[in-house]
Amino acid sequence: MNYKDVSEENYRSQYTKQDRAQVRRVVRIMLWAFLPLALVDVLFHDIGWPLAGLLLLRVAVLAYSIWLIRQYAKVENVPVLDRYALHWIVMVLLTQFISNACLPREYFGHYMVDAWLILMAFISLPLALTQLRTPLFAFAAASCFLLLYKQASTFSQAASVVLMLPAVAITGHAIAAYVHRYRRKLLSAEQELERQANTDPVTGVANWREFMRVSDAELQRHTRLGKQLSVLVLDLNDFKHINDTHGPQVGDVILVEVSRRVKRAMRSYDCIARYSGEEFCVLLPEASAEDADKIADRARATVVAMPIAVSGKEMKISASVRTATLREGDTALSLMRRAGEALVRHEREARQTGNLEAVSA
Repeated sequence: MNYKDVSEENYRSQYTKQDRAQVRRVVRIMLWAFLPLALVDVLFHDIGWPLAGLLLLRVAVLAYSIWLIRQYAKVENVPVLDRYALHWIVMVLLTQFISNACLPREYFGHYMVDAWLILMAFISLPLALTQLRTPLFAFAAASCFLLLYKQASTFSQAASVVLMLPAVAITGHAIAAYVHRYRRKLLSAEQELERQANTDPVTGVANWREFMRVSDAELQRHTRLGKQLSVLVLDLNDFKHINDTHGPQVGDVILVEVSRRVKRAMRSYDCIARYSGEEFCVLLPEASAEDADKIADRARATVVAMPIAVSGKEMKISASVRTATLREGDTALSLMRRAGEALVRHEREARQTGNLEAVSA
């Protein structure tokens, strides 16, 4: 099944915790690799300035690696951390290339290390491929050009290096691209399943479960800050009769159009949900009783303003709207219950008088 791809920002933010831990693991592995790499420098060089320079470079990379691990443990800015990690891999590759160039011309063992570095960076570092591509392919190309300085014992030895490094770089890039694509698809599927679990399948607005989750969180926030909060319940009159007479397909069309009209009447940060078969509820953050009454009047007027065209017919609908405002000791359920009870009383009175206008609870 195809799901809508997530944005780059959403993708990175969802995997931030895992990626931060992954970078720390990679850098720690590299810290252990510094020991045999430094030993190679010592074994192939006499005591002198060249060896001192190489060891100084190793120490600099070592110090930056330790600093980077600490940054990934405390810094929250992902783009900044990505830049630090990119600088780190460039330092590692540059140091390795300088070390390779200083080794004896007949020594080819370092090319295995080069291949490992390229593959490890592509597969293990959770950076965007657009960032990793340039330094890693440049390192592979520079290492191949180093063959002009080297003295291969046979042509096949030089040819093996020329074929191995580009092949490793291309393979690492392909594996990394697949992993990124797989993680994106996995995240897209997870978000789509979550959306379906929290969304009413007919109207596309929040379902009761999602509405209660948002309501609980908003109620706690408003109580803590001492702000007012209200809810609105809108009920379509005679919807069961329409459903029974014209069929559930017509009823679904009406529900979808009503949900759209209610959205237009709401503020951008209000949460609308389908409460039951023909009822909608709206959470009104930072709305007093007076604010809720005005929104309720606007919602009802928007819903009943025009008939709804269904299969060439115009269906005239009516609605009742009630509100309730947060009181001390209220929970999300008690607030909804009070609005629902007010709606029931209102509809009972309306049936007796024939007047279905919205009146505040």
